[in-house]
Amino acid sequence: MQGPPTEPTPAQADDGPLNSTQVRGPPTEPTPAQADDAPAKSTVVRGARPAQTASEVTLGRDILDAAPRRNAVDLLRAVPGLVASQHSGEGKAQQLFLRGFDALHGQDVELDVGGLPVNEVSHIHALGYADINFVIPEVVQSLEVTEGSYRASQGDFAVAGTVRMALGVAEPGVHLMGTMGQYGQRRLVATVRPGEDAGTFAAVELGEGRGFGAQRGYGRASLLAQATTSLGNGVTVRALGGSYVTRFDSPGVVREDDLLAGREDFFSAALGRQGGSVSRHQLLLGVELPRTGNGRTKLEVFGVLSDLRLRNNFTGYRVDLRGDGLEQTNDGTTLGARAEHRRSVNILGHKVALELGLGARRDSVEQTQRRYRESDGTFFSDEIDASFTQTDVWSWGEARLPLGRWSLRLGGRADALGVEVFDALAFRDPRYYDGQGHARSAFGVHLGAKAGLEYALGDSADAWRLFASYGDGFRSPQARGLSEGERAPFVSIRGAEVGSRKDGEHWALQLSLFGSQVDNDFFFDHTVGTTVYTGETLRSGVSAALQARPLPGLVASVSATLAHAYVRASDTLLPYFAPFVARADVGWDGRPGWPWLGGSTLSLGTGLTFIGPRPLPFNERSATVFLADAHVAVRRGELGLRLEVSNVLDARWRDGEFVYSSRFDPSAPASLVPARHFTAGSPRMASLSLELHL
Repeated sequence: MQGPPTEPTPAQADDGPLNSTQVRGPPTEPTPAQADDAPAKSTVVRGARPAQTASEVTLGRDILDAAPRRNAVDLLRAVPGLVASQHSGEGKAQQLFLRGFDALHGQDVELDVGGLPVNEVSHIHALGYADINFVIPEVVQSLEVTEGSYRASQGDFAVAGTVRMALGVAEPGVHLMGTMGQYGQRRLVATVRPGEDAGTFAAVELGEGRGFGAQRGYGRASLLAQATTSLGNGVTVRALGGSYVTRFDSPGVVREDDLLAGREDFFSAALGRQGGSVSRHQLLLGVELPRTGNGRTKLEVFGVLSDLRLRNNFTGYRVDLRGDGLEQTNDGTTLGARAEHRRSVNILGHKVALELGLGARRDSVEQTQRRYRESDGTFFSDEIDASFTQTDVWSWGEARLPLGRWSLRLGGRADALGVEVFDALAFRDPRYYDGQGHARSAFGVHLGAKAGLEYALGDSADAWRLFASYGDGFRSPQARGLSEGERAPFVSIRGAEVGSRKDGEHWALQLSLFGSQVDNDFFFDHTVGTTVYTGETLRSGVSAALQARPLPGLVASVSATLAHAYVRASDTLLPYFAPFVARADVGWDGRPGWPWLGGSTLSLGTGLTFIGPRPLPFNERSATVFLADAHVAVRRGELGLRLEVSNVLDARWRDGEFVYSSRFDPSAPASLVPARHFTAGSPRMASLSLELHL
């Protein structure tokens, strides 16, 4: 089992490994029973640098194994304070909520998988669209979480925070797992780790199911492979590649009054034809150069090909008797390169740890939006037909100066953004449209400061530490909304945090108070496909997180976040954000010594989620959500059997709740009166997996 992060030696802190795929935490010795016929769950790993803010946290594989993790969204639910809502089918990016932000499908949370960026700029469906469904959960070794925007390395969309997934396979050899569950759920996973390096592996996932109600079927396939090797003379190279494809249906929403009147049931699908398809192909090549004195340098290049075709209709026939359905397509190509350098220098007799980075990313995207008839699916109106290139060039630097028990951190980041747009449907109004579309370009620069102050209350590695942090975060703009020659208007976020933490061998505790201010905030209303500007917004809150490993094999991760978010001009609450979120992951893995188990390893675990009522438009509130998931697994030698049950209590919960006007019966009178709508969360679902370790 993987242990907690340990305090590194000074050498590690100055110029530790730059490879983000390494598993963090110390190696643990297997028990004699484990040494007999079941390999330990972790191999030798490198130490992690100490956290430099109160809310940085690393969630190791032992915590991720504590509760059922059927897919990538289940991994994100372990992040303190984060809510992930999967309200539009198995293949669409999840809607994220963190620290008072309704991050939609990624506009306020930066996601990274093994060094590959996930957020898509100027996406047709939502700014920062971040689809992590390509991730195979079994190859994620840890989640490295930086809440807030206080570190210079955090880039575009790192507003509420950054989540980085470090990849690796825990055990050497071949691992095969087949799963069958309710509602036609079938899944096959195969992983291969040829040697002692956890970062060299190949994995494939095939899955399908008909879903727990109408319009919820899906099928997907994913491949991820990574190789790391040393070329000698201190040179290490890494390659990460993958391909993913899915086809999925979406149920849409159910009107609350239709449910109460008996016209629909809880798991109904409002209309057919909703759903979509996605593919993603990606490659990253990296090299870590030999040491130059005490400096370390990493170079990486990456490329991503992605496409999305999505159909949804959240309002029925409110706008048009032919139907309000939208089909959106987004075909993107991302090419990028980055360099990072870390070293320590002596300034006026003090040892200063420096981190420097620079990079560039170019996105080329073609996107369309069209309305289709509900009767036969044919198109009757073109709304968007555009292509654009968006180039971001950045540099950042950060310095940490220790002064006894005090430490001072100063940094900054600069991003220059250039955009070129060709909008084929611009000025379609007959008073202006010349039939040739409209080409335009824009350019802008965002400068952000980062700072932190730390004080240790003792000299030991596990002493309480106090932190104060400040950071400027940003979102890049929607390319189609820019005008000719405009200075690209980044959305700037100023955030601050004070807190404390204690990191020990058996437990770690974090407490923080946070706040942020957004100059001219906006959100994408996916019900009508438009961006809504809200003006200045303010958020504040408090969070606490505990990781405990009090006994061998026992692990617990518990967190709670209380947040407040409102529009300053009107002094009204922002809709949809999550004011209170609590999460607990508790697991145990060991050999109980019961004769009837014959010396087998037994694993037990549960994941508990509580989400308080969320504010909705027109002064309404969503329902409280409480969910409990559990699993039990037995392994003897090469064979394992695992039973997983999600939503053990079979709660009738609403994954998403919305308030707006709609009309799903075209014969009913038209009305603009807002109504409650919801998407149903999954009922109790059980699955059984057979595992083979070779």
